[in-house]
Amino acid sequence: AAEWDELRSLHIADGPVEAALGEMLSGQIGRLLDVGTGTGRIAELFADRAAHLTGLDKSPEMLRLARTRLQHLPAGHVTLVQGDFAQLPFPDASIDGGFDTVLFHQVLHYALAPQAVLAEAARVTAPGGRIVIVDFAPHEREELRTAHAHARLGFSDAQIAALLAGAGFDPAGDRALPGHELIVKIWTGVRRSAVTEFPRLVTA
Repeated sequence: AAEWDELRSLHIADGPVEAALGEMLSGQIGRLLDVGTGTGRIAELFADRAAHLTGLDKSPEMLRLARTRLQHLPAGHVTLVQGDFAQLPFPDASIDGGFDTVLFHQVLHYALAPQAVLAEAARVTAPGGRIVIVDFAPHEREELRTAHAHARLGFSDAQIAALLAGAGFDPAGDRALPGHELIVKIWTGVRRSAVTEFPRLVTA
């Protein structure tokens, strides 16, 4: 808990980030996939604007917390799934229509192979659907690798643009939210073509 509080002290508070996220995801967001849903906070934030919420997390403990947080929502409106963001347990969008919005909120920096993770996101995103990535700009807090298992020390705009393009998304805007030492960034993209062009990528 002390380590988590220390990390949060390095960047802007959650409120402004959530407000900016809401502005960038204007209007109805359709079928939402919240990758790395954690306690379900972001899923709850967009519940009234989503046709359906799917929260994915690798941790059963986190999913239990999310289930408690989201239990007030209508039955059938939320699905919580245990799984890995590098091998999403969902069919291709060409089979079931896919998700209209896929969200990575402070999750992508855990990815050893972010290109494979975003290829998986593309596979399950409907053509014309949106992807939103909330993460850190590049930084030098090397201790976050060991203290918080960060595989990446942030992302530059150029890195995200290349990752999105490689996965089949057109970049659609970004915003920087400076805080203390770490800068939070929000990047968005739009799925540009049929998902069947991008088969599932499996990482070791």
